[in-house]
Amino acid sequence: MTELKTDVPALKRFTNLPAPGWLAVSRGAGFGLAILLGLNLMEVFVHSTSAVENWLTDLRPLSQAMGITVLAMASTSLLMFGMRPALPGPVQFATFLFVAIFTGFCGRELWQISRIASEPDRTTAMIQPLGILMLFAVSAVGILAGNSHAARGHSSWIAIFVSTVLTILCFAIVTIQSGGLSDVKPSEFGPKVLVIGGQLPANGKLSEELTDRVTTGCRLIKEKSGDRLLLVGGSEIQAMKSFALESNVPEEKIEVNSESGDIESAIRIAASATDGESDKKVIIVSHWFELARIRIAAKRAGLQVTAVAAEQKHALFNQNLRVAREVVLLLKSLCQPTVAYLRNSPAGPAR
Repeated sequence: MTELKTDVPALKRFTNLPAPGWLAVSRGAGFGLAILLGLNLMEVFVHSTSAVENWLTDLRPLSQAMGITVLAMASTSLLMFGMRPALPGPVQFATFLFVAIFTGFCGRELWQISRIASEPDRTTAMIQPLGILMLFAVSAVGILAGNSHAARGHSSWIAIFVSTVLTILCFAIVTIQSGGLSDVKPSEFGPKVLVIGGQLPANGKLSEELTDRVTTGCRLIKEKSGDRLLLVGGSEIQAMKSFALESNVPEEKIEVNSESGDIESAIRIAASATDGESDKKVIIVSHWFELARIRIAAKRAGLQVTAVAAEQKHALFNQNLRVAREVVLLLKSLCQPTVAYLRNSPAGPAR
């Protein structure tokens, strides 16, 4: 009989071939989603927010415990896929199962939006769930084909890193775009309308940005959507109050606080002024590109927020740069719970 010989060096050269580019993109998408899920899980632990109504999708009717389990196991599974795409069979099945779960809930959200949202807002509202659905679909391709001969080889870590960064940036962009829609105003009487200030021009007059916000807040008070107008900011507060008085808002319905420097501190001020659960409902007015970050900060503060976009006559000066800056601020906000946990975690035992 002829002895079958294996060319070991040739086999090693075959296994060391570079993997296809699409596998690197899939692994990067998996890494990016794993990071987002992990950051979301840290927020749940630090701020006791809902794991069911998470950043990516709404997992109802799952319970809070099941939501935490899904976030934790999905993050771990996707991280393992990003590190080693050729997963063992059971792990590959579990990873694809969690991807399918998020895909299904995102699909349900798209279906609900198509039925409920009005025609002008439907496309904008569908941007986030559709974008997240596509990110999971990119990961699913690599998960399914990770064990195939066509996917064997070493992926470029540069390509994986770029894909990871793009995945996280894509999530932030679609979140800001879809989050720019105003929430439906509550039918019942609201206790307060919070208007967040901004930079005051050197001439001491209200900028176009602040004029839009205060005008919208005054309209909500006149429509009796709220009982009090809370103006929060810095040196611009008195100018905002004067404009509100000129808009025929009674002075006894206006409250001011000049201790705020950003959105997070403004929301903490509003939360500290609440009295009981009935006073946790707040209408917050700001420009559309800040509403997504406002909702996240309000949930952390325990407020039931209705975010309302300021009425704009036209785009603000340098609005595109403002939106780009907001992407960075949103990503920074998403990392804050993890950073706070690491800073406040107890030190290990001395050795």
